[in-house]
Amino acid sequence: MSRWSCRDMPWFKLDDGFYDNPKVARAGNSAIGLWVRAATWSAKHLTDGHIPADVMRSLGTTAQAAQLEAIRMVVHVNGEYIIPDWLDYNPSAEQVRAERKAARERQARRRRHEQNGQYE
Repeated sequence: MSRWSCRDMPWFKLDDGFYDNPKVARAGNSAIGLWVRAATWSAKHLTDGHIPADVMRSLGTTAQAAQLEAIRMVVHVNGEYIIPDWLDYNPSAEQVRAERKAARERQARRRRHEQNGQYE
């Protein structure tokens, strides 16, 4: 089993009013389950809300994806599904990578200081 920290993982943001949004109610629980799975997949793989069709099929059913498309929670374009407005609510892949790089650099500086006896 791998060891991980929540700080190592990107997050996707979900509004606390999501549960009673009219679109969510129209989609139904199973389609919303697919949407959440697809969104977390996108966050993990830093795809800025783009999910390949084969990945979407592996996460849920064609009917669930069609339901999400019908209410515009996803858009199907050129062999992939896109979550509209992803970048309005979530950091971009570029931002996540930059934050990770900055964190690695801070950690490396801290370790260098500790090795030199500058921190206890």
